[in-house]
Amino acid sequence: LETSVTLNGANLEFRYTRSKAALADGVTFQVRWSDTLAPGSWSSAGVVNVISPDDPGSGDFEERIAIVPAASNGRRFIHLKVSAP
Repeated sequence: LETSVTLNGANLEFRYTRSKAALADGVTFQVRWSDTLAPGSWSSAGVVNVISPDDPGSGDFEERIAIVPAASNGRRFIHLKVSAP
């Protein structure tokens, strides 16, 4: 599925789609960020995850927006960690 990242003021908005069936089966979706990509540097601190206003509210998938604080140095990496139950 397609993802995107946009800068909105002092935040990055990471948009992604997740399966409602996977969520019901206990799969977890966690957006994390790092400024260095170093092992152990990934964090979910300050991340707010909301349903996108563009989500139709029906169907098998849900559109999400993870709001991540932008880095002061201008570089921040984001990834979506998906874990099975």
